[in-house]
Amino acid sequence: MNFRVLFKSIRFAFRAKKRVITFILIYAFLIVMVSRGLMFQGDELLWILAAFVLATLYAILIAQSRSKDIAILKCVSWNNSDVFLLLVGEVVLVSLAAFLLVFQVSVEIMGLVAYFRDVFGVELLEFLQESLAVEVTPLLTTLFVIVVLQLPGLFLAQRRAMLIAPMRALREE
Repeated sequence: MNFRVLFKSIRFAFRAKKRVITFILIYAFLIVMVSRGLMFQGDELLWILAAFVLATLYAILIAQSRSKDIAILKCVSWNNSDVFLLLVGEVVLVSLAAFLLVFQVSVEIMGLVAYFRDVFGVELLEFLQESLAVEVTPLLTTLFVIVVLQLPGLFLAQRRAMLIAPMRALREE
């Protein structure tokens, strides 16, 4: 594995800040909802299907929006495995950032509820704990599920990226 390319891809992802931040928030919401579905044993299949669709859509969106960049990188002798690592880097960045965001919010809410429980009524904090805070086991399971569900989307994105001709970078559009 070429770690140099993987780290470059993470830095490269920050060039599209609006898209990355938007999908970090979407993934955070998805992590909370899938975790809730896994905790309450009901409609977890629906949330897993939603995670699959979103992960596949995001990977394809990356390949489509980066097509000019991929063509330029192919002109300067990047091979298809390096381009695949470029896609993987951005997806890993978004997934881990969303996971850390949900984890941090869960810890903060649980700490605030525990700290202010005896001082005064904390109905709002308890509502936030019920709706946003996620236990560790479902959170880690959800991270694993989302990472596994991103694999088909990444392979579709790689296939789309392999079809991009290097000459596309030199054409006027």
